[in-house]
Amino acid sequence: MKCNNIWIIGVPEGEEREQGIENLFEEIMTENFPNLAKELDIQVQEAQRVPNKRNSNRPTPRHIIIKMPKVKDKERILKAARERKLVTYKGTPIRMSADFSMETLQARREWQEIFKVMKNKNLQP
Repeated sequence: MKCNNIWIIGVPEGEEREQGIENLFEEIMTENFPNLAKELDIQVQEAQRVPNKRNSNRPTPRHIIIKMPKVKDKERILKAARERKLVTYKGTPIRMSADFSMETLQARREWQEIFKVMKNKNLQP
């Protein structure tokens, strides 16, 4: 099952208070992907900052999760971000990535150990 969420990493705290997260996402899209923003007619279903789970005194800004109504829109946005390689918000580099479920992340962690062992034995996966 595919998830229709996008993670935005690196947007400074407080930016969303002035204009709202939905408008912030639209601004990022028009700044970095003007043709795609016009073509897709981007609609945000839900947007929020993620709470700090580990360390609340951490100096890095919290991530933003954008929930899109269509998975295909999310995939096109992420593909354009990968092709562009440098996505910015007001000149500051940010990252956009897919939001994975906890099951997917756990499976990746488990496979990482297997890949390390295979790499040490010079075996190809």
